[in-house]
Amino acid sequence: MTQQQKPYSAHNAHNESKSHKNKSIHWLDALFLGTILFFALSLVHISFALVGLVCFITPLVMALTTGKKLWCNRYCPRASLLKKALSRISLGLKAPNWLYKPATRRNVLTFFCINLMMATMSTVMVSMDRLPPIDAVRFLMFIQVPIELPQLITLAVPDVITHIGYRIFSIMFSSTVVGLILGLLYKPRTWCAICPVQTVTQMIITPRNT
Repeated sequence: MTQQQKPYSAHNAHNESKSHKNKSIHWLDALFLGTILFFALSLVHISFALVGLVCFITPLVMALTTGKKLWCNRYCPRASLLKKALSRISLGLKAPNWLYKPATRRNVLTFFCINLMMATMSTVMVSMDRLPPIDAVRFLMFIQVPIELPQLITLAVPDVITHIGYRIFSIMFSSTVVGLILGLLYKPRTWCAICPVQTVTQMIITPRNT
């Protein structure tokens, strides 16, 4: 005699929903690996740093299509890294009030835009053979890091790819280092309050939500 199959109940549905939710949580918790993968691939070859453009473009597309800060609130790999790496070691000091003021966000955004503009202009110059590629990492645009970036493989790529790869890496490197410092001193995701991507995203969604 076969065992009678139990009817599918609301309790079963609840358990399946809970299981699916837990899987989603685990997936979101692993987003920090995206940041680690970016830096690891850049050590393999700097051309892989162009993947970093995803972190510039995707948040804006999400904001334009959904009217929400989905990237900042859920999917940002750097925010995930800051939370994962610093949640237990952050000093938790009170951040200065000026750090959260609109003027600070505007200043950081302005600096980022200048950085991006200079990177774009220099890339155009390199593509026109009027400027040699800058194959070095710079912290906060002006400070050259005195360590040569290891390249584990050799690829024959145009000079312009090498140049823009180092420029994207420098931007990602600078923001990650600043984020780690702020997170270590204050709360893990303090950087998010002044992140230029977050500022631009907020500028996009604010008119749509008013």
